[in-house]
Amino acid sequence: MLINKHTFTVFQTVGRGLESQRLAISAATDNIANATTTRKADGTQYALKRPVHEVPDERYRRFDNLLNKMQSDMATPNNQHFNGTSLRRRLHEVEMGPTTTIEDDPVYRTEYDPTHPHADENGYVSYPDVNVVEEMARLISANRIYDANLSAFQTSKEMIKRTLEI
Repeated sequence: MLINKHTFTVFQTVGRGLESQRLAISAATDNIANATTTRKADGTQYALKRPVHEVPDERYRRFDNLLNKMQSDMATPNNQHFNGTSLRRRLHEVEMGPTTTIEDDPVYRTEYDPTHPHADENGYVSYPDVNVVEEMARLISANRIYDANLSAFQTSKEMIKRTLEI
C-alpha cells in the first residue's frame, strides 16, 4: 500500500464527526445549565440551542451513483477489474461527514410566580422549555458518538503506523 494524500482523508471525516458531536455536547450542556434561566447577561431571553447536522446530499448522491455504477460494471467481466478500479480514483476530494450549526429554538414555558423580578403584568415568568431528561439523553448520545469517532481516529492512526513499519 502506498501512502498518499488519500490515505489521510479518514482524518478529515473523523474530524468532521468530532466537531459535530462537540457542538452537540456544547448545546446540550448549555441547555441543561440554563434550564431555569429567564434572562441572559444582555437582557434577552435564553432560547434552547439545537445542533443542526446538514448532510451535503449532492456529494453523497454522487458517491452513491458512482458506487452503483461500479457494482453494475463488475457484474460483467472486463479489463478494468484487473487494473484496480478504485472509487478513490474516480471520486476526487470528497469530504464526508455533516456540517453542524447551532440554531436557537425559542420555545418557552410559563410559570406563575408574581414575586419573580422577570414576571409579566399577569405574574407569569417565561423559562426556556428545557426537558432535562431529554437533554441528558442527547448529551449521552453525542458523547458516545464522539467516543466512537475518537476510536476510529486511533484505529486509523494505528493502521497507518503499522503500514509504515512494514
